[in-house]
Amino acid sequence: MVAFRVLRLLRVLRLARVLQHLPELMVIVRGLGIAIRAIAVVLSLLGIIVYVGAIIFRGILEGTALGAMRFPNVPTAMGTLLLDCTLSGSRGTPLIREAYQEGIWYAAALLLFVLLANVTMMGVLAGLLVQTVKTVAEVEKEEKSIRELVNTMEKLWNHVLNVDADGNETINEAEFRSLMAIRQTARILHHMDVDVEGLVNLSSFFFDQKDGSLGRKDFLKMVLDLRGSKKATVKDHVETRKFLFAELTRVIHSTVAEARGKAEEERH
Repeated sequence: MVAFRVLRLLRVLRLARVLQHLPELMVIVRGLGIAIRAIAVVLSLLGIIVYVGAIIFRGILEGTALGAMRFPNVPTAMGTLLLDCTLSGSRGTPLIREAYQEGIWYAAALLLFVLLANVTMMGVLAGLLVQTVKTVAEVEKEEKSIRELVNTMEKLWNHVLNVDADGNETINEAEFRSLMAIRQTARILHHMDVDVEGLVNLSSFFFDQKDGSLGRKDFLKMVLDLRGSKKATVKDHVETRKFLFAELTRVIHSTVAEARGKAEEERH
């Protein structure tokens, strides 16, 4: 018996290996796991609707042939509403026709229940599952993109270290020009969706801001900021305002100092 249980366990492990080679299936499974609480809430609400509907139809159809056959008590009424209205592929059409023979208001009441339980609640459940799976797929895609980006950045920094002539693990503007002359570097930057021409044109500005040399963090930040998919954030706008304020303050102070110097020279 123990041997058979071990063999069954090995079959489960094989199934787990197969699932690893089917990422789309894993996305669906993870989406179901994430949405399990919301699914339970929707199903609970659906159960309440079926229970309340069973009580109502048990009362209003009492004394009719349809009530005696389909709604004799609350449990049977719940089964009828659940199987013939909520989970029915024909959306309760036969039952509504039977109710129409008893009276148009009975058929209208059953139609209202079908619209609420089948069309609305089951539609909400389907939409919830679709949205959850979509979100999980987007997260998986983003995580994969981040992993690829990290690996690509490591490759790019290795190229930087190869052109680092002084071995101080920083890159100056001359070393940057040598780096950009390597064809492999251009391929890596294109893979990262970086505007190579814009990077070259703006490199002098970045190096001037960092006293002529960039470390690993500053260099990779410069590359990431020039990606085509990079969107401006509030932080970027605040940093721009801070930079402009500092530059204007420096220009004003230098202008005032020059004016004072000229004034003193004229006095002497």
